[in-house]
Amino acid sequence: EAKIEEKKAKITKKVFDWLKDPLNLSLALVMIFAFSIRLYYFITINNQPLWWDEAVYGSLAKNMISHIWDGTIGVVNESAIRPLFFPLLWSILIRLNIPELGARLIFEFIPSILSVFFVYLIGKEVFNKRVGIISAFIFSVLWIHLFYTLRLMTDVPTLFFLFSSIYFFIVSTKQEFNLKYFSISLILLSIGTLIRYPTGMVFFAYLFILILGRQLFINKIRFWYYSIIGISPLLLFFFINLIKTGNLFPALLGGSYVGAEKFVSKPFAFDLLRYIPVFLEKVLFVLFLVGLVIILFELVVGFNFITRNNKLRNYLLLFLILAIFYSYFIFYMRAASDRYFFPTAITLSCFTAFGIDSFYVLIKKSNKYIAIFFVLAILLFGAYSQIKTADNLIDVKKTSYLQVRQGFEWMKENTPKESIITGSGIYPYSMYYAERKYFELPLNESESNKISDADYVIVHGFTPQRPYINQYLQENQDKWQPVNVFYIDEQKTQPILVIYKKKI
Repeated sequence: EAKIEEKKAKITKKVFDWLKDPLNLSLALVMIFAFSIRLYYFITINNQPLWWDEAVYGSLAKNMISHIWDGTIGVVNESAIRPLFFPLLWSILIRLNIPELGARLIFEFIPSILSVFFVYLIGKEVFNKRVGIISAFIFSVLWIHLFYTLRLMTDVPTLFFLFSSIYFFIVSTKQEFNLKYFSISLILLSIGTLIRYPTGMVFFAYLFILILGRQLFINKIRFWYYSIIGISPLLLFFFINLIKTGNLFPALLGGSYVGAEKFVSKPFAFDLLRYIPVFLEKVLFVLFLVGLVIILFELVVGFNFITRNNKLRNYLLLFLILAIFYSYFIFYMRAASDRYFFPTAITLSCFTAFGIDSFYVLIKKSNKYIAIFFVLAILLFGAYSQIKTADNLIDVKKTSYLQVRQGFEWMKENTPKESIITGSGIYPYSMYYAERKYFELPLNESESNKISDADYVIVHGFTPQRPYINQYLQENQDKWQPVNVFYIDEQKTQPILVIYKKKI
Protein backbone atom coordinates (compact mmCIF):
# COMPACT_ATOMS: atom_id res chain seq x y z
CA GLU A 1 0.00 0.00 0.00
CA ALA A 2 2.88 2.34 0.77
CA LYS A 3 4.33 1.78 -2.70
CA ILE A 4 0.96 2.42 -4.31
CA GLU A 5 0.57 5.68 -2.39
CA GLU A 6 4.11 6.68 -3.37
CA LYS A 7 3.35 6.05 -7.05
CA LYS A 8 0.14 8.08 -6.77
CA ALA A 9 2.07 10.95 -5.21
CA LYS A 10 4.67 10.87 -8.00
CA ILE A 11 2.01 10.85 -10.70
CA THR A 12 0.14 13.71 -9.01
CA LYS A 13 3.35 15.73 -8.76
CA LYS A 14 4.14 15.14 -12.44
CA VAL A 15 0.63 16.25 -13.44
CA PHE A 16 0.82 19.44 -11.37
CA ASP A 17 4.33 20.17 -12.65
CA TRP A 18 3.09 19.68 -16.21
CA LEU A 19 0.13 22.00 -15.61
CA LYS A 20 2.42 24.76 -14.32
CA ASP A 21 3.27 25.48 -17.95
CA PRO A 22 0.53 27.89 -19.17
CA LEU A 23 0.45 26.21 -22.58
CA ASN A 24 -0.03 22.77 -21.06
CA LEU A 25 -2.79 24.13 -18.86
CA SER A 26 -4.41 25.71 -21.93
CA LEU A 27 -4.28 22.40 -23.77
CA ALA A 28 -5.87 20.60 -20.83
CA LEU A 29 -8.65 23.19 -20.68
CA VAL A 30 -9.29 22.90 -24.42
CA MET A 31 -9.60 19.11 -24.19
CA ILE A 32 -11.88 19.34 -21.14
CA PHE A 33 -14.02 21.87 -22.98
CA ALA A 34 -14.14 19.71 -26.13
CA PHE A 35 -15.22 16.72 -24.05
CA SER A 36 -17.80 18.68 -22.03
CA ILE A 37 -19.59 20.31 -24.94
CA ARG A 38 -19.80 17.02 -26.82
CA LEU A 39 -21.06 15.26 -23.74
CA TYR A 40 -23.73 17.92 -23.28
CA TYR A 41 -25.08 17.46 -26.79
CA PHE A 42 -24.70 13.69 -26.61
CA ILE A 43 -26.94 13.63 -23.54
CA THR A 44 -29.32 16.20 -25.05
CA ILE A 45 -30.06 14.30 -28.27
CA ASN A 46 -30.14 10.93 -26.49
CA ASN A 47 -31.52 8.56 -29.13
CA GLN A 48 -32.55 10.78 -32.03
CA PRO A 49 -34.07 9.27 -35.21
CA LEU A 50 -31.74 8.17 -38.00
CA TRP A 51 -31.40 10.08 -41.23
CA TRP A 52 -31.42 8.26 -44.57
CA ASP A 53 -27.63 7.71 -44.67
CA GLU A 54 -27.57 6.56 -41.07
CA ALA A 55 -30.39 4.11 -41.71
CA VAL A 56 -28.61 2.81 -44.83
CA TYR A 57 -25.47 1.98 -42.83
CA GLY A 58 -27.56 0.47 -40.06
CA SER A 59 -29.60 -1.63 -42.51
CA LEU A 60 -26.45 -2.90 -44.22
CA ALA A 61 -25.10 -3.81 -40.78
CA LYS A 62 -28.23 -5.79 -39.92
CA ASN A 63 -28.18 -7.54 -43.27
CA MET A 64 -24.58 -8.63 -42.66
CA ILE A 65 -25.96 -10.60 -39.72
CA SER A 66 -29.25 -11.98 -41.09
CA HIS A 67 -28.74 -11.79 -44.91
CA ILE A 68 -32.53 -11.55 -45.18
CA TRP A 69 -32.32 -8.77 -47.76
CA ASP A 70 -29.49 -10.12 -49.94
CA GLY A 71 -30.20 -9.29 -53.57
CA THR A 72 -32.71 -6.52 -52.82
CA ILE A 73 -32.35 -3.18 -54.56
CA GLY A 74 -31.33 -1.40 -51.38
CA VAL A 75 -28.53 -3.78 -50.45
CA VAL A 76 -27.24 -4.17 -54.02
CA ASN A 77 -27.23 -0.47 -54.90
CA GLU A 78 -25.92 0.83 -51.59
CA SER A 79 -23.21 -1.84 -51.33
CA ALA A 80 -21.94 -0.79 -54.75
CA ILE A 81 -21.39 2.85 -53.84
CA ARG A 82 -20.83 2.87 -50.08
CA PRO A 83 -17.81 1.63 -48.10
CA LEU A 84 -18.84 -1.45 -46.13
CA PHE A 85 -16.24 -1.27 -43.37
CA PHE A 86 -18.38 1.04 -41.23
CA PRO A 87 -21.53 -1.15 -41.37
CA LEU A 88 -19.27 -4.18 -40.76
CA LEU A 89 -18.07 -2.62 -37.51
CA TRP A 90 -21.63 -1.65 -36.63
CA SER A 91 -22.77 -5.23 -37.22
CA ILE A 92 -20.27 -6.38 -34.59
CA LEU A 93 -21.86 -4.07 -32.03
CA ILE A 94 -25.31 -5.35 -32.97
CA ARG A 95 -24.13 -8.94 -32.44
CA LEU A 96 -22.86 -7.87 -29.01
CA ASN A 97 -26.30 -6.35 -28.25
CA ILE A 98 -24.80 -2.86 -27.95
CA PRO A 99 -27.66 -0.42 -28.61
CA GLU A 100 -27.73 2.47 -31.07
CA LEU A 101 -26.67 4.95 -28.38
CA GLY A 102 -23.61 2.80 -27.65
CA ALA A 103 -22.75 2.84 -31.35
CA ARG A 104 -22.92 6.64 -31.32
CA LEU A 105 -20.56 6.70 -28.35
CA ILE A 106 -18.01 4.38 -29.93
CA PHE A 107 -18.17 5.52 -33.56
CA GLU A 108 -18.82 9.24 -33.15
CA PHE A 109 -18.29 10.65 -29.65
CA ILE A 110 -14.88 9.13 -28.86
CA PRO A 111 -13.34 9.70 -32.34
CA SER A 112 -14.64 13.28 -32.22
CA ILE A 113 -12.68 14.04 -29.05
CA LEU A 114 -9.56 12.22 -30.26
CA SER A 115 -9.68 14.24 -33.49
CA VAL A 116 -9.41 17.45 -31.47
CA PHE A 117 -6.21 16.16 -29.88
CA PHE A 118 -4.69 15.21 -33.23
CA VAL A 119 -5.48 18.66 -34.59
CA TYR A 120 -3.37 19.99 -31.71
CA LEU A 121 -0.53 17.59 -32.52
CA ILE A 122 -0.59 18.56 -36.21
CA GLY A 123 -0.68 22.28 -35.44
CA LYS A 124 2.18 21.84 -32.98
CA GLU A 125 4.33 19.94 -35.51
CA VAL A 126 3.67 22.25 -38.45
CA PHE A 127 3.77 25.57 -36.58
CA ASN A 128 4.29 25.61 -32.82
CA LYS A 129 2.59 24.54 -29.61
CA ARG A 130 0.64 27.78 -29.30
CA VAL A 131 -0.81 27.42 -32.80
CA GLY A 132 -1.58 23.77 -32.06
CA ILE A 133 -3.67 24.72 -29.03
CA ILE A 134 -5.52 27.45 -30.90
CA SER A 135 -6.13 25.04 -33.82
CA ALA A 136 -7.55 22.43 -31.46
CA PHE A 137 -9.87 24.97 -29.85
CA ILE A 138 -11.15 26.21 -33.21
CA PHE A 139 -11.77 22.66 -34.39
CA SER A 140 -13.44 21.74 -31.10
CA VAL A 141 -16.17 24.35 -31.67
CA LEU A 142 -16.69 24.03 -35.42
CA TRP A 143 -20.46 23.81 -35.72
CA ILE A 144 -20.33 21.20 -38.47
CA HIS A 145 -18.17 18.86 -36.41
CA LEU A 146 -20.36 19.27 -33.33
CA PHE A 147 -23.46 18.57 -35.40
CA TYR A 148 -22.20 15.45 -37.19
CA THR A 149 -20.67 14.06 -34.00
CA LEU A 150 -24.27 13.23 -33.13
CA ARG A 151 -24.96 11.39 -36.40
CA LEU A 152 -24.17 7.72 -37.01
CA MET A 153 -22.37 8.39 -40.26
CA THR A 154 -18.88 7.94 -41.65
CA ASP A 155 -17.71 11.57 -41.58
CA VAL A 156 -16.57 11.89 -37.96
CA PRO A 157 -14.85 8.51 -37.52
CA THR A 158 -12.95 8.87 -40.79
CA LEU A 159 -11.61 12.25 -39.60
CA PHE A 160 -9.94 10.59 -36.62
CA PHE A 161 -8.08 8.18 -38.89
CA LEU A 162 -7.24 10.95 -41.36
CA PHE A 163 -5.89 13.39 -38.77
CA SER A 164 -3.89 10.72 -36.96
CA SER A 165 -2.50 9.66 -40.34
CA ILE A 166 -1.49 13.22 -41.21
CA TYR A 167 0.27 13.56 -37.88
CA PHE A 168 2.30 10.37 -38.31
CA PHE A 169 3.09 11.30 -41.91
CA ILE A 170 4.42 14.70 -40.84
CA VAL A 171 6.49 13.10 -38.08
CA SER A 172 7.81 10.44 -40.47
CA THR A 173 9.00 12.93 -43.08
CA LYS A 174 11.26 14.96 -40.85
CA GLN A 175 14.98 15.13 -41.64
CA GLU A 176 15.37 11.45 -40.69
CA PHE A 177 12.73 9.57 -42.70
CA ASN A 178 10.99 7.18 -40.31
CA LEU A 179 9.62 4.14 -42.15
CA LYS A 180 7.69 2.82 -39.13
CA TYR A 181 5.78 6.07 -38.65
CA PHE A 182 5.29 6.25 -42.41
CA SER A 183 3.75 2.77 -42.42
CA ILE A 184 1.48 3.65 -39.49
CA SER A 185 0.39 6.74 -41.38
CA LEU A 186 -0.55 4.68 -44.44
CA ILE A 187 -2.42 2.10 -42.35
CA LEU A 188 -4.49 4.84 -40.68
CA LEU A 189 -5.24 6.54 -44.00
CA SER A 190 -6.17 3.18 -45.54
CA ILE A 191 -8.67 2.52 -42.74
CA GLY A 192 -10.03 6.06 -43.09
CA THR A 193 -10.48 5.43 -46.82
CA LEU A 194 -12.32 2.18 -46.18
CA ILE A 195 -14.71 4.10 -43.91
CA ARG A 196 -15.19 6.93 -46.42
CA TYR A 197 -13.77 6.59 -49.93
CA PRO A 198 -12.95 10.26 -50.75
CA THR A 199 -10.50 10.28 -47.83
CA GLY A 200 -8.18 8.32 -50.10
CA MET A 201 -7.45 11.47 -52.13
CA VAL A 202 -4.97 12.41 -49.40
CA PHE A 203 -2.71 9.62 -50.72
CA PHE A 204 -1.99 11.90 -53.69
CA ALA A 205 -0.97 14.72 -51.35
CA TYR A 206 1.41 12.34 -49.55
CA LEU A 207 2.90 11.16 -52.84
CA PHE A 208 3.52 14.72 -54.00
CA ILE A 209 5.21 15.67 -50.72
CA LEU A 210 7.41 12.55 -50.83
CA ILE A 211 8.51 13.35 -54.38
CA LEU A 212 9.13 16.98 -53.49
CA GLY A 213 11.16 16.06 -50.42
CA ARG A 214 13.08 13.40 -52.35
CA GLN A 215 11.84 10.76 -49.92
CA LEU A 216 10.23 8.42 -52.44
CA PHE A 217 12.82 5.67 -52.08
CA ILE A 218 11.48 3.35 -54.80
CA ASN A 219 14.87 1.68 -55.20
CA LYS A 220 14.96 0.50 -51.56
CA ILE A 221 13.30 -2.76 -50.55
CA ARG A 222 12.57 -1.57 -46.99
CA PHE A 223 10.60 1.38 -48.35
CA TRP A 224 8.41 -0.99 -50.40
CA TYR A 225 8.09 -3.39 -47.49
CA TYR A 226 6.74 -0.74 -45.10
CA SER A 227 4.62 0.84 -47.84
CA ILE A 228 2.90 -2.44 -48.67
CA ILE A 229 2.24 -3.08 -44.98
CA GLY A 230 0.78 0.43 -44.78
CA ILE A 231 -1.69 -0.05 -47.62
CA SER A 232 -2.43 -3.70 -46.78
CA PRO A 233 -6.03 -2.89 -45.66
CA LEU A 234 -6.68 -1.42 -49.12
CA LEU A 235 -4.98 -4.32 -50.89
CA LEU A 236 -7.22 -6.74 -48.98
CA PHE A 237 -10.23 -4.62 -49.92
CA PHE A 238 -9.27 -4.69 -53.62
CA PHE A 239 -8.70 -8.46 -53.49
CA ILE A 240 -12.10 -9.15 -51.92
CA ASN A 241 -13.78 -6.90 -54.52
CA LEU A 242 -12.02 -8.70 -57.35
CA ILE A 243 -13.11 -12.12 -56.06
CA LYS A 244 -16.72 -11.07 -55.40
CA THR A 245 -17.42 -8.72 -58.33
CA GLY A 246 -14.54 -9.01 -60.76
CA ASN A 247 -13.87 -5.31 -60.19
CA LEU A 248 -11.10 -3.93 -57.98
CA PHE A 249 -13.13 -0.89 -56.92
CA PRO A 250 -16.79 -0.97 -58.04
CA ALA A 251 -17.68 2.46 -56.60
CA LEU A 252 -14.89 4.12 -58.60
CA LEU A 253 -14.54 1.91 -61.65
CA GLY A 254 -18.05 0.49 -61.92
CA GLY A 255 -19.62 3.66 -63.33
CA SER A 256 -22.66 3.50 -61.05
CA TYR A 257 -21.65 6.51 -58.99
CA VAL A 258 -18.34 8.32 -59.33
CA GLY A 259 -17.77 7.34 -62.93
CA ALA A 260 -21.24 8.27 -64.11
CA GLU A 261 -21.44 10.61 -67.10
CA LYS A 262 -24.10 12.74 -65.39
CA PHE A 263 -21.39 14.86 -63.73
CA VAL A 264 -19.75 15.91 -66.99
CA SER A 265 -22.78 17.82 -68.22
CA LYS A 266 -22.87 20.10 -65.16
CA PRO A 267 -21.01 23.44 -65.00
CA PHE A 268 -18.00 23.78 -62.71
CA ALA A 269 -19.29 24.23 -59.16
CA PHE A 270 -17.26 27.23 -58.00
CA ASP A 271 -20.09 28.06 -55.61
CA LEU A 272 -18.82 25.23 -53.39
CA LEU A 273 -16.07 27.59 -52.19
CA ARG A 274 -18.79 29.16 -50.08
CA TYR A 275 -18.36 26.34 -47.59
CA ILE A 276 -15.09 27.82 -46.34
CA PRO A 277 -16.74 30.96 -44.88
CA VAL A 278 -19.81 28.87 -43.97
CA PHE A 279 -17.65 26.54 -41.85
CA LEU A 280 -15.67 29.29 -40.17
CA GLU A 281 -18.18 32.16 -40.12
CA LYS A 282 -17.14 35.80 -40.43
CA VAL A 283 -14.43 36.54 -37.86
CA LEU A 284 -12.57 33.26 -38.11
CA PHE A 285 -12.86 33.34 -41.90
CA VAL A 286 -11.05 36.68 -42.05
CA LEU A 287 -8.23 35.32 -39.91
CA PHE A 288 -8.10 32.20 -42.07
CA LEU A 289 -7.50 34.45 -45.08
CA VAL A 290 -4.70 36.19 -43.17
CA GLY A 291 -3.05 32.85 -42.38
CA LEU A 292 -3.57 31.60 -45.94
CA VAL A 293 -2.00 34.70 -47.50
CA ILE A 294 1.06 34.53 -45.21
CA ILE A 295 1.56 30.81 -45.91
CA LEU A 296 1.15 31.17 -49.67
CA PHE A 297 3.62 34.07 -49.61
CA GLU A 298 6.16 31.94 -47.75
CA LEU A 299 5.63 29.07 -50.19
CA VAL A 300 6.16 31.34 -53.20
CA VAL A 301 9.18 33.11 -51.75
CA GLY A 302 10.74 29.89 -50.47
CA PHE A 303 9.89 27.79 -53.52
CA ASN A 304 13.56 27.11 -54.35
CA PHE A 305 14.14 25.78 -50.82
CA ILE A 306 10.99 23.68 -50.46
CA THR A 307 12.72 20.39 -51.29
CA ARG A 308 14.92 20.69 -48.21
CA ASN A 309 12.71 22.79 -45.95
CA ASN A 310 10.45 20.61 -43.83
CA LYS A 311 8.33 23.50 -42.58
CA LEU A 312 7.43 24.63 -46.09
CA ARG A 313 6.57 21.10 -47.17
CA ASN A 314 4.19 20.79 -44.19
CA TYR A 315 2.58 24.09 -45.16
CA LEU A 316 2.15 22.72 -48.65
CA LEU A 317 0.69 19.44 -47.39
CA LEU A 318 -2.08 21.24 -45.50
CA PHE A 319 -2.75 23.47 -48.50
CA LEU A 320 -2.87 20.47 -50.84
CA ILE A 321 -5.52 18.79 -48.69
CA LEU A 322 -7.67 21.89 -49.06
CA ALA A 323 -6.97 22.21 -52.79
CA ILE A 324 -7.47 18.53 -53.67
CA PHE A 325 -10.90 18.21 -52.07
CA TYR A 326 -12.26 21.45 -53.47
CA SER A 327 -10.80 20.74 -56.91
CA TYR A 328 -12.33 17.27 -57.01
CA PHE A 329 -15.82 18.43 -56.13
CA ILE A 330 -15.69 21.68 -58.12
CA PHE A 331 -14.23 20.33 -61.36
CA TYR A 332 -15.21 16.65 -61.39
CA MET A 333 -18.22 15.88 -59.21
CA ARG A 334 -19.49 19.46 -59.63
CA ALA A 335 -21.75 19.13 -56.59
CA ALA A 336 -21.31 18.41 -52.91
CA SER A 337 -22.88 18.91 -49.51
CA ASP A 338 -21.06 20.55 -46.62
CA ARG A 339 -19.84 17.33 -44.97
CA TYR A 340 -17.94 16.29 -48.10
CA PHE A 341 -15.35 18.92 -47.18
CA PHE A 342 -14.84 17.67 -43.64
CA PRO A 343 -11.20 16.67 -44.27
CA THR A 344 -10.34 20.29 -45.08
CA ALA A 345 -11.20 21.22 -41.48
CA ILE A 346 -7.59 20.49 -40.51
CA THR A 347 -6.37 23.13 -42.96
CA LEU A 348 -9.05 25.63 -41.97
CA SER A 349 -8.32 25.22 -38.26
CA CYS A 350 -4.53 25.38 -38.56
CA PHE A 351 -4.39 28.27 -41.04
CA THR A 352 -6.91 30.27 -38.99
CA ALA A 353 -4.91 29.59 -35.83
CA PHE A 354 -1.75 30.69 -37.64
CA GLY A 355 -3.47 33.91 -38.70
CA ILE A 356 -4.49 34.57 -35.07
CA ASP A 357 -1.00 33.74 -33.83
CA SER A 358 0.56 36.09 -36.38
CA PHE A 359 -1.40 38.97 -34.88
CA TYR A 360 -0.48 37.75 -31.40
CA VAL A 361 3.24 37.88 -32.24
CA LEU A 362 2.85 41.34 -33.76
CA ILE A 363 0.85 42.80 -30.85
CA LYS A 364 3.08 41.12 -28.26
CA LYS A 365 5.97 43.32 -29.37
CA SER A 366 4.06 46.25 -27.88
CA ASN A 367 2.20 44.61 -25.01
CA LYS A 368 1.99 40.93 -24.06
CA TYR A 369 -1.29 41.26 -22.15
CA ILE A 370 -3.05 43.06 -24.98
CA ALA A 371 -1.88 40.27 -27.29
CA ILE A 372 -3.32 37.62 -24.96
CA PHE A 373 -6.56 39.57 -24.66
CA PHE A 374 -6.79 39.79 -28.46
CA VAL A 375 -6.42 36.03 -28.86
CA LEU A 376 -8.94 35.25 -26.11
CA ALA A 377 -11.46 37.77 -27.47
CA ILE A 378 -11.24 36.36 -31.00
CA LEU A 379 -11.54 32.77 -29.80
CA LEU A 380 -14.44 33.46 -27.46
CA PHE A 381 -16.33 35.44 -30.07
CA GLY A 382 -15.66 32.79 -32.70
CA ALA A 383 -16.67 30.00 -30.30
CA TYR A 384 -19.91 31.78 -29.39
CA SER A 385 -20.81 32.13 -33.06
CA GLN A 386 -19.98 28.49 -33.83
CA ILE A 387 -21.78 27.04 -30.81
CA LYS A 388 -24.84 29.19 -31.46
CA THR A 389 -25.06 27.82 -35.01
CA ALA A 390 -24.48 24.26 -33.83
CA ASP A 391 -27.03 24.57 -31.03
CA ASN A 392 -29.75 25.86 -33.34
CA LEU A 393 -29.08 23.19 -35.94
CA ILE A 394 -28.93 20.34 -33.43
CA ASP A 395 -32.17 21.49 -31.81
CA VAL A 396 -34.02 21.86 -35.11
CA LYS A 397 -32.86 18.52 -36.51
CA LYS A 398 -33.09 16.33 -33.41
CA THR A 399 -36.64 15.18 -34.22
CA SER A 400 -36.34 15.04 -38.02
CA TYR A 401 -37.44 11.69 -39.43
CA LEU A 402 -39.15 10.95 -36.11
CA GLN A 403 -42.38 9.86 -37.82
CA VAL A 404 -40.39 7.49 -40.06
CA ARG A 405 -38.93 5.77 -37.01
CA GLN A 406 -42.32 5.67 -35.27
CA GLY A 407 -44.04 4.26 -38.34
CA PHE A 408 -41.56 1.50 -39.08
CA GLU A 409 -41.12 0.58 -35.43
CA TRP A 410 -44.92 0.23 -35.31
CA MET A 411 -44.61 -2.13 -38.27
CA LYS A 412 -42.10 -4.26 -36.39
CA GLU A 413 -44.30 -4.49 -33.30
CA ASN A 414 -47.68 -4.96 -35.00
CA THR A 415 -47.16 -7.04 -38.14
CA PRO A 416 -46.22 -10.68 -38.73
CA LYS A 417 -42.52 -11.28 -39.40
CA GLU A 418 -43.25 -12.63 -42.87
CA SER A 419 -45.03 -9.40 -43.89
CA ILE A 420 -43.89 -7.59 -47.04
CA ILE A 421 -43.88 -3.79 -47.26
CA THR A 422 -43.90 -1.64 -50.37
CA GLY A 423 -43.45 2.10 -50.83
CA SER A 424 -41.09 4.69 -52.27
CA GLY A 425 -37.80 5.32 -50.49
CA ILE A 426 -38.51 2.86 -47.72
CA TYR A 427 -35.79 0.26 -47.95
CA PRO A 428 -33.33 1.38 -45.24
CA TYR A 429 -36.15 1.88 -42.76
CA SER A 430 -37.85 -1.40 -43.68
CA MET A 431 -34.62 -3.21 -42.93
CA TYR A 432 -33.36 -1.22 -39.95
CA TYR A 433 -36.51 -0.33 -38.00
CA ALA A 434 -39.23 -2.73 -39.21
CA GLU A 435 -36.93 -5.68 -40.01
CA ARG A 436 -39.37 -6.74 -42.70
CA LYS A 437 -39.01 -7.74 -46.35
CA TYR A 438 -39.85 -4.99 -48.84
CA PHE A 439 -39.92 -3.97 -52.45
CA GLU A 440 -40.00 -0.51 -53.98
CA LEU A 441 -43.19 0.68 -55.66
CA PRO A 442 -43.26 0.15 -59.45
CA LEU A 443 -42.08 3.17 -61.39
CA ASN A 444 -45.09 3.26 -63.69
CA GLU A 445 -48.82 3.08 -63.02
CA SER A 446 -49.11 0.37 -65.69
CA GLU A 447 -47.32 -2.00 -63.30
CA SER A 448 -49.43 -1.09 -60.26
CA ASN A 449 -50.85 -4.61 -60.19
CA LYS A 450 -47.53 -5.67 -58.56
CA ILE A 451 -48.50 -3.70 -55.45
CA SER A 452 -50.88 -6.52 -54.51
CA ASP A 453 -47.82 -8.70 -53.80
CA ALA A 454 -47.26 -6.63 -50.64
CA ASP A 455 -49.10 -6.85 -47.35
CA TYR A 456 -48.63 -3.20 -46.46
CA VAL A 457 -48.16 0.04 -48.40
CA ILE A 458 -46.45 3.02 -46.84
CA VAL A 459 -46.92 6.53 -48.24
CA HIS A 460 -44.84 9.31 -46.70
CA GLY A 461 -43.54 12.81 -47.35
CA PHE A 462 -39.83 12.34 -46.64
CA THR A 463 -38.79 11.36 -50.18
CA PRO A 464 -40.48 11.87 -53.57
CA GLN A 465 -43.42 9.47 -54.01
CA ARG A 466 -44.74 7.79 -57.13
CA PRO A 467 -47.23 10.26 -58.66
CA TYR A 468 -49.91 7.60 -59.12
CA ILE A 469 -49.92 6.03 -55.63
CA ASN A 470 -52.51 8.25 -53.92
CA GLN A 471 -54.95 7.86 -56.80
CA TYR A 472 -54.33 4.11 -56.84
CA LEU A 473 -55.12 3.79 -53.13
CA GLN A 474 -58.21 5.98 -53.54
CA GLU A 475 -59.52 3.82 -56.38
CA ASN A 476 -58.75 0.58 -54.54
CA GLN A 477 -60.28 1.23 -51.13
CA ASP A 478 -61.85 -2.20 -51.33
CA LYS A 479 -58.31 -3.70 -51.32
CA TRP A 480 -56.40 -1.36 -49.02
CA GLN A 481 -57.33 0.28 -45.74
CA PRO A 482 -55.32 2.81 -43.66
CA VAL A 483 -54.32 1.33 -40.30
CA ASN A 484 -52.12 4.07 -38.86
CA VAL A 485 -51.24 7.69 -39.51
CA PHE A 486 -48.32 9.75 -38.21
CA TYR A 487 -48.43 13.55 -38.23
CA ILE A 488 -45.70 16.14 -38.55
CA ASP A 489 -47.47 18.69 -36.35
CA GLU A 490 -48.58 18.44 -32.73
CA GLN A 491 -52.16 19.35 -33.65
CA LYS A 492 -52.28 16.25 -35.88
CA THR A 493 -53.60 18.09 -38.91
CA GLN A 494 -50.74 17.32 -41.35
CA PRO A 495 -50.20 13.60 -42.01
CA ILE A 496 -46.62 12.80 -43.06
CA LEU A 497 -46.71 8.97 -43.07
CA VAL A 498 -49.66 6.66 -43.65
CA ILE A 499 -49.66 2.86 -43.37
CA TYR A 500 -52.14 0.88 -45.50
CA LYS A 501 -52.95 -2.79 -44.94
CA LYS A 502 -54.20 -5.18 -47.58
CA LYS A 503 -57.72 -6.37 -46.91
CA ILE A 504 -58.11 -10.12 -46.74
